[in-house]
Amino acid sequence: MQRRRHLFVVALFAPLLLAGAGCKMVAAPFLMWGREPTKDIPAEWPHLRDKKVCIVVWADADTLVEHPWVQLETAEHVAKALRAHVPGITFVPPRKVYDYQQRDPDWESADPATLGDRFGADRVLMIELTQFTTREPESPHLYRGRAAANLKIFNADYPNSAPVYKTSVEAVYPPDSPGKWGVSERDIRAATIEAFAEKVATRFYERRVKVR
Repeated sequence: MQRRRHLFVVALFAPLLLAGAGCKMVAAPFLMWGREPTKDIPAEWPHLRDKKVCIVVWADADTLVEHPWVQLETAEHVAKALRAHVPGITFVPPRKVYDYQQRDPDWESADPATLGDRFGADRVLMIELTQFTTREPESPHLYRGRAAANLKIFNADYPNSAPVYKTSVEAVYPPDSPGKWGVSERDIRAATIEAFAEKVATRFYERRVKVR
């Protein structure tokens, strides 16, 4: 009796499976069991585990005039994103680094590794913001955030040395269109920094993504 019931269920759903010809036939097994195909993306530089990291954010003068807190906000969000995914990672408090930047006008000329050693860090994550805006370039009345940066990792044990890893990261928010009517610039800025921080973090841990 149980075998007949099983055959009846198969016969009932067979036409629905056959209707999804072509690429849909490939996806049918995943759809039946409620699973989507995924793949693992390895970390580009998986060596921040159990390290104390000093995050240093640089931005040009024009950006700092328009967004005076962008260095601190970026460092805090990046630390939060990395802490969520990299086991054992710790940080020099971003506020401590930011306050030092405000006190010392010559901090930009300092060797990053030496700066990290000053704060007792193992590694320095230098984030050089090359773009940060909350408005569309050709339509300044429309809010849409863009953040782009060069990332560099320095080993604090080796002063005046080249970065051990470098890459670039860019994030756009909202990704597909300007912000909806009524959304504030403050909300766009916060969401842009959060999206950027998540993009930065993905460079340093293995993750699983959906296959499109």
